[in-house]
Amino acid sequence: MGKSAVALVLLWLTAVAPAGADCSVHRGMHVVLYSTTDDPSVLLWDSRARLRDYNAASFDEAQAMLPHAILVAPDTRAMVVSCVPNYVESPIFHQADAVGVVITSGPQRGLTRWVLGSDVRAEPAAQP
Repeated sequence: MGKSAVALVLLWLTAVAPAGADCSVHRGMHVVLYSTTDDPSVLLWDSRARLRDYNAASFDEAQAMLPHAILVAPDTRAMVVSCVPNYVESPIFHQADAVGVVITSGPQRGLTRWVLGSDVRAEPAAQP
């Protein structure tokens, strides 16, 4: 009975522990949101499933999902709360991380949403 309980606890811990070993960012990291140079604004998604579905969708399907996203300006500051490696697949890029963030600047401050790992940059170090 004791070994079974230990095994169940270990299984539970691996299921609820934040994935991060393969992510380029980790929980607690302060980041800046910035997409590509052609379109630097970033879409914040209300669920990581919608983030994934949007990036795999046709143009019409993607347009229908936009009400579930908020567009934020480039250089919006955030803190990472979770990262799921290789969660998003797209015809444009093979795989990308899904990153859960809490916005720490601007009008969306305090909002928790999901973004592509490629839209997350390490926050520059503060100048003395």
